[in-house]
Amino acid sequence: MAEFAVIWDMDGVLVDSTKNIWDSFNKLLKPHGIQFSDEDIKKYLGRSLRDQIASWKERWDINLEVEKFSKEAGEAELEVMEKKADKNLLKLLNELKKNKVPMGVGTSSLRWRAEKILDLLEIKDYFSVLVTAEDVTNHKPNPDIFLKVGEKLGVKPENCVVIEDAASGIEAAKRGNMKAIGYLTKYHKKSELEKADLVIENFSDISLSKIHKMFKD
Repeated sequence: MAEFAVIWDMDGVLVDSTKNIWDSFNKLLKPHGIQFSDEDIKKYLGRSLRDQIASWKERWDINLEVEKFSKEAGEAELEVMEKKADKNLLKLLNELKKNKVPMGVGTSSLRWRAEKILDLLEIKDYFSVLVTAEDVTNHKPNPDIFLKVGEKLGVKPENCVVIEDAASGIEAAKRGNMKAIGYLTKYHKKSELEKADLVIENFSDISLSKIHKMFKD
């Protein structure tokens, strides 16, 4: 059994997709008079599209079919997405892969979109496990997605570290008895990710040795 594993969130972490996602949502929902502010977006970060749409129905009495909305929004988003992974992210992924650290992705995205994005960024081969919103019943802040990734990797929860940009994802990791690294974006203040064991602003801030140290302290 591996000493530890790294579990990655996708949106906002592996890919700088948050703005494009919500631009596509705003475009599709504009005819309904719905537009999301940055404050709205922060509330929904990390939550599955299924849960978001359920919340929108309650708030605005709008009926949307998850798969159809996902496809329409995803196509608009992927047209403008930067199709190149962050260089510091790639450096870290290569270091972890070279040292045979098990890695998986746990995302609130639907599988078709997650696979498409990982392919476009040419990083899919770094991960031996991909768990998506369709693979669990309870979504973040419940820990089920991350627990399933750890199980498939063959690593106990206490030996897993999750890298997340959303407060709900950090909460999910901690509720699953995992360590958490908060990745800071414009949508959260550092204090809002305070439940994380470590908060970073750039992937150059962490390395294999720094992650390893988290399990020794």
